Amino acid sequence: MHKYLKTALFSVLLLAAALAAHFALPSSTPLALPAPSPSRQHLLLAPLDSRPVCSTMVQKLGQLAGLNVILPPKAFLDNYQTPAKQEKLLQWLAYCTPYYEHSIISADLLLHGGLLAARRSSATEPQEDALLTSLDKLHAGQKNGGSQAIFSIIPRLLVSDQLLPDRWYQYQLWRYSQLADMVRISGSFDLTQKLRETEAKIPPKVLNKYQQLYKQSDRFNEGLLQLAHRTPDLQLVIGQDDASPIGLPHASASRIASRIEGQKLATAQLTYGADELATLLLVRYYLAKQAWQPKVCFMYAAPQTEQKTMPYTPAAVSTVLRSQLMLIGAAEAAAPEDADLVCYINCGDDDLLPDTQQIEAVRALLSTGRPVALVDSSANFAPAELLLPKLLNSGVPVNRLAAYAGWNTFSNSSGTALAQGLIFAGRLRELRRCGGSEAQYASLYADNLSFTAERILEDYYYQKLLHPSLRHDLEVQGIDPTDLSAAAKQQTTEEIQSRMALDAFLLLHENLGQTPFYEHNGSKYYLRNLFVSARLPWSRIFEVELTIWPHIGVRKAKE
Repeated sequence: MHKYLKTALFSVLLLAAALAAHFALPSSTPLALPAPSPSRQHLLLAPLDSRPVCSTMVQKLGQLAGLNVILPPKAFLDNYQTPAKQEKLLQWLAYCTPYYEHSIISADLLLHGGLLAARRSSATEPQEDALLTSLDKLHAGQKNGGSQAIFSIIPRLLVSDQLLPDRWYQYQLWRYSQLADMVRISGSFDLTQKLRETEAKIPPKVLNKYQQLYKQSDRFNEGLLQLAHRTPDLQLVIGQDDASPIGLPHASASRIASRIEGQKLATAQLTYGADELATLLLVRYYLAKQAWQPKVCFMYAAPQTEQKTMPYTPAAVSTVLRSQLMLIGAAEAAAPEDADLVCYINCGDDDLLPDTQQIEAVRALLSTGRPVALVDSSANFAPAELLLPKLLNSGVPVNRLAAYAGWNTFSNSSGTALAQGLIFAGRLRELRRCGGSEAQYASLYADNLSFTAERILEDYYYQKLLHPSLRHDLEVQGIDPTDLSAAAKQQTTEEIQSRMALDAFLLLHENLGQTPFYEHNGSKYYLRNLFVSARLPWSRIFEVELTIWPHIGVRKAKE
């Protein structure tokens, strides 16, 4: 395997040299840019779990916003199938909260040890009560004048896809979940009969575990709502993880929505998604500190996109977007010229493959100079359904995007793109208000481009292109992609690193480095080089952790 990797790496280097000769970058003088401004506020984050999208990505967005996001010691967090050390985390929070202005806390991390652990076990009532008491104390101990946000996740529709014998009954559990919710809504005798027939096909032990997860979740979320009722300045968000419009997650969400409305809990909100909630709460805090309610205009790749329900999402695209705006404290604009951020939404599927119309629409939006975020979603997780590769191939200056996200689920993508886009728009607004220098503007654009490049490399190049082929190759070798040995993980990481380095090179030379990402008074700023480091945070290939190092250059007017 190592011999193969060395040969492959040598081939990559030869290919890179040939491509470099073909795709010459515009000449520019190397430039070291200062930070747009130092971090001014510090906040604590107890993330949903240790995956980069839930932890270090939030930190990077915090840096872009001028916020120092502090994570718990890595040893306290979860590691794939090993839950987090909840008691250590509570001690860490109890020690730190009196010194910091704001805390964002995942209740699932503290109760179960992370999102994965929450799908596999059900907490007891004494454990729930103890955590609710601890959360109450943490809020009381928050720095004087500080604030706190807590988020909790309703279990996803199919919770045990990696456990035996649960995985053998996924279809029956899915059918049971939907029938149970439909019976709740309609009271239909015929549906009740079908529900009983489906129950009989599932072993009692498996069915009971599935039912208990939702009972426990409902009970704990009720406790959180009571905590929010007693504590008006506590922000509570409850999200739905990988759900559908009908099922036990929907039943739980309906009860929570009724409770929030009945009690008029202004500081509690039900929303969609899971992994992106900490990111959205970070942006909420940033906008509140700015005392700014930005306006976002949504533009859809096709008329039917607005009402489309994407996989693993319990509501229509427009419903998800408006819920996220409400969560972060932004407003919707009717037209691009009235917006602080334009968000272009592509939701490709078998019937909607992006074409010239969508390409030119994005090109025209970027030419206006307004911040433009691209949410690039695919119903079948297929590259052909994405808009990004067509933009790259058509020479659209993707380096001018304010944000990009193309996760495997829509709410994750939209939440990330909205967060990055609004932070970028907010920092531009700050620089305008304080008369920022050219170097500060260029630095902000460069930092934002670095984050965009990372999202493109992970969401498109890794998840849509490399991950499927990597999974196939491992399975052919008899290696489980969800349970890598130490040796297999090391060898797979080396292969990912080689591929990501080549992809970063291609991305730079074919698009990102070909046009200036920022211009001012005749000076043009270019991306000269793009280095990437890749590693597997867990012993599986589902997620990758990337670190980007951009090199910037400038061409002055006289050049």
